[in-house]
Amino acid sequence: MKKLLAAVIMLAGISASYAADYGSAGCGLGSMLFKENDMSQILAATTNGTSANQTFAMTSGTLNCNNKGLVKVAMARQSYIEANYKQIAKEASWGKGEYVNNLAYLYGYTGEKTAEFASLLQKNYDKIFASNDAAKALNEINRLTSN
Repeated sequence: MKKLLAAVIMLAGISASYAADYGSAGCGLGSMLFKENDMSQILAATTNGTSANQTFAMTSGTLNCNNKGLVKVAMARQSYIEANYKQIAKEASWGKGEYVNNLAYLYGYTGEKTAEFASLLQKNYDKIFASNDAAKALNEINRLTSN
């Protein structure tokens, strides 16, 4: 399962980096300061991570970010939910689990915020999973998270 998530994220990241105006470190302040080569991408990724600007840049479309990456993220979420729907539904009823944590990551919830996402799924379980349909679950989760 972790391999599936890693493959989806990696493929989304690789295709996004070739389609966009930045390197493998992604868009953000780092992509503006450092040009594309192996060593500078390490510095770019470190800059993006330490300045915590990448999420804002993706949301606002600034710092070399555009909506091309958002389409890839939406497809990764859809693919993940479709491939793991039963496991996600089961863990969402518990309010925790590996599949829910990975889905939280795809929605941008990290660290302590992962539990917040899991709780959101658990509280809205009937709305999200009532129809037993992955596409409807995706739409409802998107509505609840406003992503």
